[in-house]
Amino acid sequence: MNGAMASAACGSSTSPLLPAVAPAASAKSSACPSKKTTATFPRRTVWCRAAGGRDDDGLLWLPRRDMLSTLGGVAAGLVGYPGLASGAAVEANPVESCRKGDKVNENLVKCTDPNREFPCPPPSPAKAVDFTPESTVKRVRQPAHLLSPENQEKYKEAIAKMKALPAAHPLSFAAQAAIHESYCDGHYRYDPAEKNRPFDVHFSWIFAPWHRMYIHFYEKALGQLIGDDTFALPYWNWDAPAGMVVPPLFRDPFGNPLYNKNREQSRLDKLVDLDFLNAPTDAPLIPFDGPKDDKYEALVNKNLCTMYQQQIRGGKGARAFLGEKLCSDADARLKEINARSKKRGGQKVKRDKTKSQGSLERMAHTALHVWVGRSGPPEGTTCSADTGGVLGHNGAYTCNNDMGFLGSAGRDPLFYSHHSNVDRMWHIWSTKLGGEGFKDPEWLDASFVFYDGVENPRPVRIKFRDVLDTRNLGYTYDAESEKELPWVASKINPLVPRGKGAPRAAAPAKALAYPLTLAAGEVVEVAGVAVPAKQASKVGPDHTEYAGSFAVVPSSKAGGGTLEGRITLFVDDVLDDVMGDRDTTVDVVLVPRTDEEIKLHLPPTIENQSQN
Repeated sequence: MNGAMASAACGSSTSPLLPAVAPAASAKSSACPSKKTTATFPRRTVWCRAAGGRDDDGLLWLPRRDMLSTLGGVAAGLVGYPGLASGAAVEANPVESCRKGDKVNENLVKCTDPNREFPCPPPSPAKAVDFTPESTVKRVRQPAHLLSPENQEKYKEAIAKMKALPAAHPLSFAAQAAIHESYCDGHYRYDPAEKNRPFDVHFSWIFAPWHRMYIHFYEKALGQLIGDDTFALPYWNWDAPAGMVVPPLFRDPFGNPLYNKNREQSRLDKLVDLDFLNAPTDAPLIPFDGPKDDKYEALVNKNLCTMYQQQIRGGKGARAFLGEKLCSDADARLKEINARSKKRGGQKVKRDKTKSQGSLERMAHTALHVWVGRSGPPEGTTCSADTGGVLGHNGAYTCNNDMGFLGSAGRDPLFYSHHSNVDRMWHIWSTKLGGEGFKDPEWLDASFVFYDGVENPRPVRIKFRDVLDTRNLGYTYDAESEKELPWVASKINPLVPRGKGAPRAAAPAKALAYPLTLAAGEVVEVAGVAVPAKQASKVGPDHTEYAGSFAVVPSSKAGGGTLEGRITLFVDDVLDDVMGDRDTTVDVVLVPRTDEEIKLHLPPTIENQSQN
């Protein structure tokens, strides 16, 4: 495994009740609202402890209801698979969420790249037409491992015909893969003249609806190629124990258009690990068809707990599940933010760091991209075209292809069935789990243009509001497979004993100074943590102390291969478990799991989601 990520555990330590102290700056944008402004809420309180090097080291009262924890100003190298998670601190992130997200359309971003030939969609002489909702639901997506032999052959036939289309055809397999490459590997830009301002459909509230649109037109094209408007894209059912392996349909290498040689062969017939990027690098692989022993059952249980964390415990609210707003108005806002920060004696912020993934993107989705992709070049060699590497738009080769690299992920047919299940997770969240998307018009009216119609391709403009209900797109998911979702009732347990007689952690030896660089194997304690440092690396999605983690699929990035942004996690249930009804301080343990540099520019913050 090429590197890993970082995770965090929330803990609590009982503390004398001290008078609430207002921060030095105005309380307008504080992540810990004052007692005065929030007194109408039920009194379940959290003390936010300042985390080193600030001039407002007080304790602020915060009602515990729909809380979001935020780690601000993170810069992480993408060669490994970096990640972090968060706890609580006293000051709001100076780089606040956008006042308004971008209303994205074809006029805001352009596909171009000054570095090399680019995979932009071919131009069309015809003007884009607006999307018209489907009148009936004709397509029912089914689990790939349960697909009938007849439908398996239909799928192979459709993919073979798509691959046979000329690459210049906008609905060829090559062109479909290029769509993901262009939108996800830095080819779309806010301003083509500014190399360091790429647009990406990841790391924000764009992720889920954009991929739903993309997969929809891909699915329709496959049906058109075989003359079957009921054809539905099967999904890789990795959230159920029976589907926790790469489906056999994709593994047969003989004359199979669904097979891809650029996969990590050693993992294809193994039980998947949905928390793969948090696992030890020497963790043994477990055969899927092997004995169902304690190790097998333990990993299945951890996978189900990961899904529970992603969909339920950590996915409460649109921001937590779908991600933060997308902002491009960085320059104007940074001037204002830095002026305000200067008055506080704070540091100057160099770039906009507001973007943040939701749990839908950063958990099972990302882990399985990396699980399927190659782990690197053959041992003893360097990555190049000769060793099977792919060229990113930055001119560098990567050997984590295909699924393990955003620029090449769409070249693997498994990618589309993987994302069909990611889409299903959004569908389940929106229907069975009662999740509600954003109401911002900037999100609802964001639009993209895709080609439709194999015989006579035409560009179609489709908005996010068009895709909130899959029935508008003419498809749904197999109801039989959703009667029982095994992860809904997952049971997670504390790693550290709670209650009377439980061990109390000592305060850190020294205050933390920001920016703070995190190194693999070095557990960082913020304030007085309740999870002892020696146990922090053991915290996972099957533990109540687990606040979350962050990981990305590698891509070509300008500016030294770093991703800058912030991490937002829903922590209400975590606080319930580690604190109960007590008034306590909330602390955090940061556990970096990558050999690449992770830099934390600001201390963690906590805010009330219901006030946003």
